[in-house]
Amino acid sequence: MPGLITNGMAVGKRKRDDAAAATNGVKSRKAPKTVGKSDNTQAKILLLEEQILESRTHYNNIVELQSLVNNIDQKPKTATLAAVSLCRVFCRLIASEALVKRNTASEADGQVVQWLKARLRDYVDGLATQWIGSPDPSQESTALTLLMRIVKEETSQGSRRSEQAWRTETSTFYTLVETLLEKTEAEGARQEFVEKYVEEHDDVRSYTFSAVRQYLKSRADEGVDDAVIGHAIELLSQIEGVPDSQDQLADWYGEPPVEKKHQLLSLNAHRKIAQEAWLAIFRSPLTRDHRKAILNIATTRILPWFATRVELLTDFLTDSFNEGGSLSLLALSSIFHLITKKNLDYPEFYTKLYSLLDDDVMHSKHRSRFFRLLDTFMSSTHLPAAMVASFIKRLARLSLQAPPGAIVWVVPWVYNMLKAHPACTFMLHRPYHPAHSVYDKNNPKWRDEGMPNHTFSMSVPDPSHTGAIDSSLWELQTLESHYHPNVATLAKILSEQFTKREYQLEDFLDHSYATLVEAELGKVEMKKTPVVEWEIPKRIVTEEGGDLNRLGGLLEKAIATL
Repeated sequence: MPGLITNGMAVGKRKRDDAAAATNGVKSRKAPKTVGKSDNTQAKILLLEEQILESRTHYNNIVELQSLVNNIDQKPKTATLAAVSLCRVFCRLIASEALVKRNTASEADGQVVQWLKARLRDYVDGLATQWIGSPDPSQESTALTLLMRIVKEETSQGSRRSEQAWRTETSTFYTLVETLLEKTEAEGARQEFVEKYVEEHDDVRSYTFSAVRQYLKSRADEGVDDAVIGHAIELLSQIEGVPDSQDQLADWYGEPPVEKKHQLLSLNAHRKIAQEAWLAIFRSPLTRDHRKAILNIATTRILPWFATRVELLTDFLTDSFNEGGSLSLLALSSIFHLITKKNLDYPEFYTKLYSLLDDDVMHSKHRSRFFRLLDTFMSSTHLPAAMVASFIKRLARLSLQAPPGAIVWVVPWVYNMLKAHPACTFMLHRPYHPAHSVYDKNNPKWRDEGMPNHTFSMSVPDPSHTGAIDSSLWELQTLESHYHPNVATLAKILSEQFTKREYQLEDFLDHSYATLVEAELGKVEMKKTPVVEWEIPKRIVTEEGGDLNRLGGLLEKAIATL
């Protein structure tokens, strides 16, 4: 090559000058030029690359470069230079169709093609297994860039070969997606892959969904590891760009589709492949954490892909609800979105919501989130009064044993619900009315003893048949004597005139014992000095002489009865 000849001449020239200087007995004042070790290595790698591209006789240089790539742990800089060089080599070979076996090729040429394919496979596997998931972010990013550069070249070789490069399990793209699913330490690579390629190119997004579905389906019989399912959820959940129309399908990474009926040009085809990928995850053995991760993004990242087949999600959401706990609430949130946005018919929604009202939810750390969603679910003014009364009555009953932080939300919420549903205000007071004559026969003393409250049953699962509309909210009047002054004061709003339009419930959320105590201690002045027992008695159950006092006698009798 000309470059080699020039270098050789330069070397020869320097030798002649040195010899002449020695003959004349004059030392050269110019310091000899030294070449660093790294420069020699880089020059060697470039020389190997040039020889490969110059002649087939130097294809064995690929093996030498690959050995440098595999030596990433000992010599990372050299390995990176070799990896970049090999990427250029394979891109040139793919572009020149050197890896395509022609029908007219001889047997020797066919063996060369197969050998080159094997070397490309070694190169891709080496980057995927050794570089992806590396603790060095730059090394991982370099591997991702080089692999996707190979993918771009492979998917720009005509429609038939491009389709194979996207879908075949031995292709570079499928190997990359497979590695991203299996590598636990590849969080950064998964995020970069989505941000730089999936979100920017419609074909990469479509074939990523396809590769995930293909991977999970191929390993369904032998069982998919929990970590792999988690990585699949993590990968797909980062995809935000959901196309709204076919006009938005115009950004391609590989060869643009030519056929007018190509699946990449169909919005329904994009949605279908995304649905199949998520359904493949749903059919996998999901843990509780997996379900929680899916439900957290269901309304924003998953449901937009199910614009026409929302019924496919119903079984998954129902099963998630049956898991109980916070999953039930998350599942109902997704179901409510389907009901309001996608017209899903789900008649048991409020029955399931009613079943979540128990003692645990009042003490749960997710209580504020539950209350926010409950207020959203009950915001419609067209709900039946009997059902609304059941929710009001049940929360009022639960508030008797609830912490103050929960009660301070329940009371204003009841106020808002009574304002929105005037038919339920009879639960607060029931003055005599001729229509109440129905009680005269069965309850002749109701005028003196009050309206009977046994009409409400906590054990009835259907909120439309609990009898709450015929009962009273005596529980909230009881809260006016609550030990916490804030709760007692707040409970009195229900016994006064309803002059306020509604309360902003966000002001009453996220309260706890700590916030209530902090609010009390933060007061500058006390209107009334609290009563404290400052004198500590010397004895509790005995008198001065040692005999049992009254309390001690009662304790002795209690022990004797055991």
